[in-house]
Amino acid sequence: MASSKLIAGLFLALALLVANTPQPSGATRAEPTPSPAPSSSPSPYCISWFMGMSPCMDFLTDASVAAPSSGCCKGLQGLVDGAPMCLCYAKNGDIDNLMPANTDFSRVADLPSTCDVALPVEALSECETEPVPPLMPPSPPAA
Repeated sequence: MASSKLIAGLFLALALLVANTPQPSGATRAEPTPSPAPSSSPSPYCISWFMGMSPCMDFLTDASVAAPSSGCCKGLQGLVDGAPMCLCYAKNGDIDNLMPANTDFSRVADLPSTCDVALPVEALSECETEPVPPLMPPSPPAA
């Protein structure tokens, strides 16, 4: 069920963004980059990478959807290629309770093989020893 938790973590960020809840405490976070990144540069925050996974929700929550969309698989591949350390949010936290109630966890577990995307085992083994990019930008100070 490790795959289930890994993929479920991909949606943790989306759930957090929608619910506007704080970051999970299980992952070690690196400090954000002080200067803004140009628009062509990858985001320093994992939330941007997880947003690319939003096309997967139909497949993971609706049994009538026979296969994940190409956008879903591209989002998963983009996350694995561009920000594999962001998957540590899935590995380090118990986020099953943040998923929609109708999530089919057997589909979650099968998503990497269904999309033909290999999970980055080496990066996942470094979750406890390497800094993980922040999930979301810091909240602005209260006025």
